[in-house]
Amino acid sequence: MARATLREVLAAGLKGVRMGHGLRQEDAAARIRAHGLTSWIRGTVAQAEVGARRLTFEEVLLLSSAYEVTPAALIAGADEDLVELAPRALVPVATLRALVAGRTVPRTIRENVSDQPPEGIGEAERHVARRLGTSPELVNEMALALWGRSLAEERERRLTDQPEGLSPRRLQALRGHVTRDLIAELVPELRRRTAGRRGRSETPRPARTKEGPA
Repeated sequence: MARATLREVLAAGLKGVRMGHGLRQEDAAARIRAHGLTSWIRGTVAQAEVGARRLTFEEVLLLSSAYEVTPAALIAGADEDLVELAPRALVPVATLRALVAGRTVPRTIRENVSDQPPEGIGEAERHVARRLGTSPELVNEMALALWGRSLAEERERRLTDQPEGLSPRRLQALRGHVTRDLIAELVPELRRRTAGRRGRSETPRPARTKEGPA
């Protein structure tokens, strides 16, 4: 049974619906702009389809209109697959589609207790992992090695140095700035580890010797 975040199932759903219409990303972007999302370009479509863009509810509605499908059709996955709506709340895809479609369903949301993700891995680690093209587990491992705490904990520690009374918008901007700083600090460590793995996987070639005349 697969498990994914809402952003991931929407990303897969958007790609599937676009390809089902036989549209290139450029054509899809033009179609989406005509339905009100005037800032969307090919790159925006690409970001949404790999889960690098967090979609608002308004965007989901307008994307459904652009592709002429219901919002429920944008939710990809098998009925029994689980979608993580919160760290301790898992919902089957079938239930999520029913809720989006406006149907009343029995309580099927269940706590994610026995199958918790590894300690220290949350949305911050998943976001940075997507930015770096690696796994959340490796991001967490590198954060513990560099700062002695998870990435989310280090980010919040640095934010505590900011003055109190900041507006939510300003605080969000600062959180993004701190996240970019943390990513910049992780990049050299990621390169070092990646280079180390490549070095171990390569088979040394015997040295070539220059032969003299017989």
